[in-house]
Amino acid sequence: MNAVSWRRWYESADRVVARTRISPDIVVSTVFGCDPDRPLLFETEVMEVGITSIDARRERHPTWVEAERGHAKIVSGYRGA
Repeated sequence: MNAVSWRRWYESADRVVARTRISPDIVVSTVFGCDPDRPLLFETEVMEVGITSIDARRERHPTWVEAERGHAKIVSGYRGA
C-alpha cells in the first residue's frame, strides 16, 4: 500500500478498538493509529466528554488483542472490579 492509499484508508477507516462510557461524562477510548512510526500502534486513554484526556494514564499497545485487554483493564479499574 502506498502512502496515498494509506492516508485515504486511515482518514476513513473505523479505527476504534473499543469505547466505553463509564459515566455520563467519562469515556475510555482505545484506537488504532496513535503513532505509525512506532511499534505501539494502539492507544487507550480516558476522556471527559467535551474535554481532552483527564487521566494522566495513557497506555499504548502493539497489537489489537493487547489493546482490547488494556482497554478492559482500565474500564475494570474505573468500575472498581
